[in-house]
Formats: sequence, structure tokens, C-alpha cells
Amino acid sequence: MSGKTTITDIAKALNVSTATVSRALNSSRLVTTEVAELVCRTAEEMGYKKRAIRRHRGRAILNVKLILPRHDEAERTLFYDLSALINGVQSGFTECGINLLCETASKDFKLYPHKKGGDINGFLFAFNQPSPETIAELRSTKTPFAIINRSYEDLPCIASENARGMESLIDHLLARGRYEKLKPCYLTIKEMGQVCDERRLGLAASCKEKGIDFSMENDVYIYESIPAIDSAAAKELAAKYNAILCMNDIMGTVLLTELDRLNIRVPDDLSVTGFDNSPVRKLSRPMLTTVSMPVAELAKAAAARLETEIIEHFSPEAVIRVPGTLMLGEST
Repeated sequence: MSGKTTITDIAKALNVSTATVSRALNSSRLVTTEVAELVCRTAEEMGYKKRAIRRHRGRAILNVKLILPRHDEAERTLFYDLSALINGVQSGFTECGINLLCETASKDFKLYPHKKGGDINGFLFAFNQPSPETIAELRSTKTPFAIINRSYEDLPCIASENARGMESLIDHLLARGRYEKLKPCYLTIKEMGQVCDERRLGLAASCKEKGIDFSMENDVYIYESIPAIDSAAAKELAAKYNAILCMNDIMGTVLLTELDRLNIRVPDDLSVTGFDNSPVRKLSRPMLTTVSMPVAELAKAAAARLETEIIEHFSPEAVIRVPGTLMLGEST
């Protein structure tokens, strides 16, 4: 037969449905290995030429799975706007349409939880790192994927400019000239991961460059949990520092509440900053100065990267950085 053989021709020859032929040719898990081998062998014998997504991208519909983090602590769901994440992913696919499937990560997470899991063209992991086993499976099946808001040199990542964000906060505090000598500290809680480390190291580097007294050993405070940031903790910090840079807006908002209880004036007595411009920031009084985590832009860049890899079979550089924006509030 000629190269104009269609899946309908193959289906008629095998007395099966066109859907079965399509699934077999696309390596779907919805058909058995035996049927897939028979369809592919018949297609080759009949001279079938599969249409490439690259050539027909405008009509292609991709199935993309978005893996979201699963948190035991309720407050961690306040880090970002989920709708911004999803809208960003959808806007990043400009060449193809997508069916977006969502799932939460857990210690028992599996790429394909059961045999008939459907066809997935690519995976996006948002605010969580896939396990080594998951990465190995992705690579063995040559399935495109990208990780949002993380940065690992050997993995496809879209990350915030965390270090630059901390530098912008220090530059702002210096420019304000509110205090004769800036004395900052960094506030976080346990198990905040790589993003926290990048912000802490960025703060330390910025202080060193600008000749500001800051010690990684003495001026970094790591609490067990957010409730541990209580009045006693706030009183201790206020006695030693005139600028408290919090790992995120949630910690900053809680700290502002405790400082208010102690009648410590912000920013007259000391300044407080957050990070992320998360939804909770709007509840802070006074309004926190922060740096935005550009969730929609991160998601859009990750989606565009994934689309490029699926269509063009081209992998961009390992880590792509997206800068946030300094957002001024009354807390500085």
C-alpha cells in the first residue's frame, strides 16, 4: 500500500476499532502488548506513516499530568494561588491543545498507578521534587517532564530568582536609611527545603557584599513550626535586630501579630519582610514588604519548555530562572 494508508484501513484489515489502532500506535496502556504488536506490525506492512506532532501541532491534543504537593500542615496551602498555577500551565502551551490532569504527590506516588492509565505525553511537578525512582522511570520511558519552583542542575527545572529576591530586599532596606546601622536576621522553620536554603544563602551573600554584619551561625533562626513563632520569640528577635527577613509571608504575618501584642512598632522599631506575595500577605497589618514568587510565569515557562520537548524533541538548559518583583508594604 501507499503512504496514504490510514488508521481506518488498518482497523478494517484487523477487524478492530479505529480507537484501538490509534491507542496501539501511540503506545497506550489501554491495549494489551499482543494487540499493540499486531497493530504496529500490520501498520508497517501496509506502509502506514504516522503523522508527527511537529507537523500537525495545531490539531494535536496533549495529555499533561500536573503533580501537586501534599501537605500535612494546613498553612502550607497558603503559599501560592492554585488558579494562577493552572492558568499559567494552560497559557504556556501555545502550539497544541492540552488535557490537564491533576494528582497529588505522596510517598506512594506512581507515574501510572494502574495498567490502564491512559496516555500521558508529559509531567509537570509543581512545588515538589519527584523521587529518584520516579525520575528513573521518566527517563527510561523517555517521557518529558519539568519541575516548577525547584532548581537541580541535572533536572529540567523552572525556578524563582530566590537569591536575587533577597538582595532586592536588602537593597530596599539600605535605601530607606531608617536605621543608623542595619542589623538583619533570617527567620524560617524546619524542613522548608531547597528554596529556603537559596534565600538564606542569597541573604548571606548580599550582606557580605554590602559589608553588613550577618552570621549564618548566629543570625539564622529555625523554629520547629509556625506556632513556635510566639511572643517570646518575637521579643527575643526585636531585642537583637532592626530587620527581620522571613522565609515567607506566612511567617512574616505571624511575626507582625506577635510584635503588635508586644507594642513593638513596625517599622519604627524594626522592619519585617516576607517573601512570595502569597494570598495571606493581604491579611498582614501593616502590609508586608515582600518579593513575589511569579507562580503564573513559572508555570507558563515550564509548560512552554515541556511543549518544546514533546514537539521538537529538544531539551532547553537544565535550570531556567524567573525573577520576582519587589513589592513594597508598610512593614519597612
